[in-house]
Amino acid sequence: MAEDPVSADEQLALAALDRRRSTLGTPAARDAALQFRARPTDVFISTTAKAGTTWMSQICHQLRTGGHMEFKEITEVVPFFELALDIGMNCNDEQVAEPRLYKTHMDGETCPRGGKYITVMRNPYDIAPSHFKFLEGWMFEEGTISANTFMQQVWLKRSMPQAGLAGSADRLGPAFHHFMSWWQRRHEADTVLIVFYEDMRENLEREVRRVAKFLGVTDKNAIDVTLEKSSYQYMYQHRTQFDDSIVKTMRNEGMGMPSTAGSGYGKVATAGGKRALLNSTTCKLIDKAWSEVCLPITGAKSYDEWLEAWHRESWKS
Repeated sequence: MAEDPVSADEQLALAALDRRRSTLGTPAARDAALQFRARPTDVFISTTAKAGTTWMSQICHQLRTGGHMEFKEITEVVPFFELALDIGMNCNDEQVAEPRLYKTHMDGETCPRGGKYITVMRNPYDIAPSHFKFLEGWMFEEGTISANTFMQQVWLKRSMPQAGLAGSADRLGPAFHHFMSWWQRRHEADTVLIVFYEDMRENLEREVRRVAKFLGVTDKNAIDVTLEKSSYQYMYQHRTQFDDSIVKTMRNEGMGMPSTAGSGYGKVATAGGKRALLNSTTCKLIDKAWSEVCLPITGAKSYDEWLEAWHRESWKS
């Protein structure tokens, strides 16, 4: 299917964006991630970008600590696994509480074996524009790349540097491959927990209790405080603690950008509205990627159909 035309100015901006993204993480940091030996109790929060990584990190951290918020930014207490070496962290170190937690965009094929894994799925119609808004004003200037050019030429085509650990940059729809890498491990119930972002939005208490059970947390007070401190209202009020400032401060200059690029705003976004950015071409291309990557594995013709099937399967058990 034909994509929308890309202007010469956008092509230059896309090339600059590619250069920056390719240097977000160094080879040394990626090698350290690939050589890491996980403990059986280590928990990897593995999502494709903009699918709920920070939200789930907060849920897990609150459950393991019973309310600890004494951190400047959440990456201090839940390291970004494949960037850890680049941001002055050592994944072998002990953490503020057990289990050790790591957030990552590595998929189910390349995440270190031997630990436990929580993955969050989210509708691609929401991930794509959210990813655009996240990088706009940080890795590229506002107005230099349109939303649909970004979604067609970057989100659907190009792997994130950290996801590149798992596959080639020209693989269609890296997010869809990430979904399927974990979906095919969903029966490893003792070590793999699948959560849907939409379920978190609909019934946070139910999903927090699922995560608590997976982590072995039974303390009622810890669960109650987690419900409070992982709510949208609470996280928005404390949004500077969830704004990726550590990664930006430590990696901006390495990507050839000012150290202050992307600063001054919190990561917890206002709810809804971003789907309006998608035009008909982008929607058709997302549907095409779903049909080629996910339909053969899930049997579902769309994300919504997949979510409905998941509800029937999981709520039976």
